[in-house]
Amino acid sequence: MTTDQDYQTAEQLLRRPARPGELVTADRIRPQWTDGGARFWYAVSDGAGRRFVLADPAAGTREPAFDHARLAAALADASGQPVDPQALPFAAIDFRPAANAVEFHALGEYWRCGLDGYVCERAGSAPPASPLEVTSPDGRVAVSRRGHDLWARSLSDGREWPLTTDGEPADQYGPGPDCTANTALLTKIGLPYLPPALAWSPDSTKVLAHRTDEREVRETHLVQARPADGGAPLLHTQRYAYPGDEHVPLARLVVLDVAEGTVVRAQADPLLMPQLSPIATKWAWWAPDGTAVYYLDRPRDLRTLTLHRMDPATGEVTTVLGESGTTRVEPNQWAYEPPIVEILADEVLWYSQRDGWGHLYRYDLHTGALLGQVTSGEWAVRQILHVDETERVVYFTASGLVEEDPYRRTVCRAALDGSGFTKVTDDDLDHVVTLSPGRDCFIDSASTVDTPPVTTVRDWSGRVLIHLERADTSRLTATGWTAPERECRPVGHLSSIPFARSSSLRAATTLSVSDRSDAGSTCGRSKPAPRRHPLRRHPHAPSATLRARVCLTRLRDAIRGRGRPPRPRRSPP
Repeated sequence: MTTDQDYQTAEQLLRRPARPGELVTADRIRPQWTDGGARFWYAVSDGAGRRFVLADPAAGTREPAFDHARLAAALADASGQPVDPQALPFAAIDFRPAANAVEFHALGEYWRCGLDGYVCERAGSAPPASPLEVTSPDGRVAVSRRGHDLWARSLSDGREWPLTTDGEPADQYGPGPDCTANTALLTKIGLPYLPPALAWSPDSTKVLAHRTDEREVRETHLVQARPADGGAPLLHTQRYAYPGDEHVPLARLVVLDVAEGTVVRAQADPLLMPQLSPIATKWAWWAPDGTAVYYLDRPRDLRTLTLHRMDPATGEVTTVLGESGTTRVEPNQWAYEPPIVEILADEVLWYSQRDGWGHLYRYDLHTGALLGQVTSGEWAVRQILHVDETERVVYFTASGLVEEDPYRRTVCRAALDGSGFTKVTDDDLDHVVTLSPGRDCFIDSASTVDTPPVTTVRDWSGRVLIHLERADTSRLTATGWTAPERECRPVGHLSSIPFARSSSLRAATTLSVSDRSDAGSTCGRSKPAPRRHPLRRHPHAPSATLRARVCLTRLRDAIRGRGRPPRPRRSPP
């Protein structure tokens, strides 16, 4: 293969996110729930067009969402334009079960097509949602940033009103830290700024937000060497705390009543917010019944983690429980994933690494007393999926149960008293779970780096209710791509391993191997390896672990197409 062919193949692989289905078909399912969460539809792209599928977990059925040929013919008749049934001119649909119809944007207009007689007609539609707004669960009100404050807008009549009025420069409502809102980068995707970081109450009457205080944070200056208009370089200034700085961004939690216009402020110290909003990372959230706000707090040394409860009516804050350690106390396995904390009726499920592994512990919600350890063993909990308080069991994903690869996730079950641990998905695959709105079933995508995803709907016993899709990688392998292979190094071994000696991807990395077990790495190869290419390192190279993870993740994504997982943690400022 020539160098030009190398680059052409690499371009095909790198553009996969922008052209889904071009090389791999049916590897990813994005369910769009309808009928109150009873059914869902999804679209499968083949690179040229897409097909729409409707699934009903309760009935165990999977069928075309509509007759694609008849709908294409009806749309062509109504619009006067040709429509290919294999490449319908819309990417999403809105089901109207009561009218047995679907609605969609196509050919520059909004359409409704009845599925009884397949007649399409133009339909009035609401203005498209703005990416700068956060819409309430009932779909009636949207909140956005305006200046230094938050404003609400009625989606029925367009009426607007302020929710806050005292915001100031560097002390404003809604945004995360300035360091994660680079204006020059946002303009490249058409956004002047990010939408506000906020969470609606379950009943759509209140908003949890925070006032971002960066008044004492140092200013950092960036030069945009090549502006989009081709003009002279531009200077950008933003607030950016350096490691060791005395002052970092602060988040002061507030609850805003949308109808009454009242502002309730948390009666507690502000939260440290060096990089991301605590609401955006789900470190602050509403109780399911909306009667309380819960949030996590840590000092700068990260050695104490505390769960607080805030009364949204008064702002009173009480401490539920806390944990301290000689090293960092983490609420999850990976940075930027939601904390592994679940509030029950009278208990709290709390994630802790106190025994050397990440496990669940049960606490009394009212007294903070430890009631017992729920999970144990030489493996780690990754995510709480569902808690059945009637049956007193918790369902979760765990890593470390597959000997071949400690990162693969397994769906498991355990009783809240610590007994009855069992695997719901008892195989060697990696399982990515999407929950149904009512959490009565889940969508399971099972794969490995060399096994294309198979997507099913399962109940909590692990029984398959519906077989949805099996990914097709034939066009990917036709490019010369080969599946990654796994390498292991002996215990305590430290080596520089050349990865990905293939015609489509080359990289190298260094792995620091734990002394707990053999370390595995996954890399892409082809046979033979006729030559090597130089590797360029970034002048601000991250840790060896991060370099390894980036390399392995990109190789894995070539077959999975699931996007990049969160990066490993770095030391806080």
